[in-house]
Amino acid sequence: MTELLIDNLAKTYEPGTARAVHAVVDASLQVPPGERVVITGPSGGGKTTLLMLISGLLKPTGGTIRIAGRDLAGVRPDKRNLAVVFQHDALYPHLSARKHLELSLRGAGVGRREMPGRIALIAERLGITECLARRPSALSGGQRRRVALARAMVRPADLVLLDEPLVGVDDEMSGQIRQALLEHWAQHPTTVLITTHDPVTAADLGHRSLSMLGGKLG
Repeated sequence: MTELLIDNLAKTYEPGTARAVHAVVDASLQVPPGERVVITGPSGGGKTTLLMLISGLLKPTGGTIRIAGRDLAGVRPDKRNLAVVFQHDALYPHLSARKHLELSLRGAGVGRREMPGRIALIAERLGITECLARRPSALSGGQRRRVALARAMVRPADLVLLDEPLVGVDDEMSGQIRQALLEHWAQHPTTVLITTHDPVTAADLGHRSLSMLGGKLG
């Protein structure tokens, strides 16, 4: 488990022009090891941009991001040891669900002998065992979402980032996935940052909730 520390993080598009958009404004946040923090707020408030900055997919205009005391400035996304799920599942169309999980494990340095046990456990927990041999085109929307979550959960990571993790999932399945996530984190505690519009998801999954509006975290 590791600590996430964000200090005065900012992201401005087209800075210094009349078209400047302040997507994230001087955001500061400390997430101690093992804590799960939920960020709520309306669309366009900066939640996804914040996660993209932490993941390294966007470069900040200012401020710092540290995980386990390491400054992530200039560190490539694939070198940050994060488990990330964004709103779009981003599954490779030519890979089976099992191959997606294996790829995630290889990226985390997990040995081939350890992979089958990890995959079987997380697949059973999320109810996708029967889907492992299928490609994304043969999966329902809910199944694709669970595969994307499994891809993140199966790997050991310093930090988990979940952007609207239950988007597009019906109420019954949403409850099952929340329970699966909680069971997983009870056995494998980790530091987690979640964004959601759903108050039930926020109440169930988070130790602490914050709001984000107009790029400001509070």
